[in-house]
Amino acid sequence: MVSRALLLGTGRSPKRALGAVAAAFAAASLLVALPWEPMRTAGRYPIWAALVAVGLAGAGYAGRHRGGLVAGWGATFLATIWIYVIPPLAAVVRGDTLDAGGYAVPRPSIVALSPRAELLTGLRIGPVVALAMALTLGSAAFALGVALRRRSEGTGGP
Repeated sequence: MVSRALLLGTGRSPKRALGAVAAAFAAASLLVALPWEPMRTAGRYPIWAALVAVGLAGAGYAGRHRGGLVAGWGATFLATIWIYVIPPLAAVVRGDTLDAGGYAVPRPSIVALSPRAELLTGLRIGPVVALAMALTLGSAAFALGVALRRRSEGTGGP
């Protein structure tokens, strides 16, 4: 029973952690879909960093409020996979090309791909990177949340 609570959480905390990340996911997607050029070029890395920070905060929240490790992993996974899928998908939907002024490669890379090729590449490698981030950084953020909860409860050790 304890392992189930550790993995799945208790109460509404898992929904709150994932809900915050889903709201940030939607907001970031709207910002990328806007035809405002600075948001699509120079703003892409701050949006990505903020989204990953929200995902890690969601994992920490899940640890602090008994939200469950799966919710922490899910929050980090959603935040990480966004960068590989949503910006190229928005560019494909808009009909941008590689030479268009508003489209830039959404991830740090030295190879410039068209939006369609970037989307296909993102669908192939995005889940792998997101899973690695969720298992490493998501677990660490969850453990930090658990440590903060135990410390505040007075059961954290010496």
